[in-house]
Amino acid sequence: MIEFQSLMKAIHKGVKDAAKSVEGETIDFVKRFFDEHQNEQGLPPSYSPKTCTMQFPSRTENGIDTVDAEVPLLALVPISSPRITEVKFSTDLEISTNEQDQLLVAFAKNTTKAGLRDKIIGQSRGENTANAHLEITLTGNEPPEGLKKLIEGYERALRAQIPG
Repeated sequence: MIEFQSLMKAIHKGVKDAAKSVEGETIDFVKRFFDEHQNEQGLPPSYSPKTCTMQFPSRTENGIDTVDAEVPLLALVPISSPRITEVKFSTDLEISTNEQDQLLVAFAKNTTKAGLRDKIIGQSRGENTANAHLEITLTGNEPPEGLKKLIEGYERALRAQIPG
């Protein structure tokens, strides 16, 4: 048996760690679409967008010609910021108290609910089992306002390079 508070702390820590992992994707995003450049000692690094050159047709007095444009890769991909919106944890617990009136819990040894094991390999043959269910919901959110403005700036710079 463990203290109920310890169980809640463990679940809470797991959810926080999962949220940090999802948030860490923003750092990976920056590394994927920007090159880092070291500056002079004491100054923070600077970043330049990774680009590719694309050719666009342009009508000139001599006919159709092509114009090269440096396209930031950031302007070519859909952007979404995932976040955890809901965590559901359900289980059968045995509850008791100790001499200090602390609430203690243990995963129930007997349960009447059909568990995952029963669904996979059939009914249990007299074993005592407990079942738990964890459900995490991830939702894609709009990117942060600063990132939206950054993307809009690169898109404006790209439009300025494209003829017509």
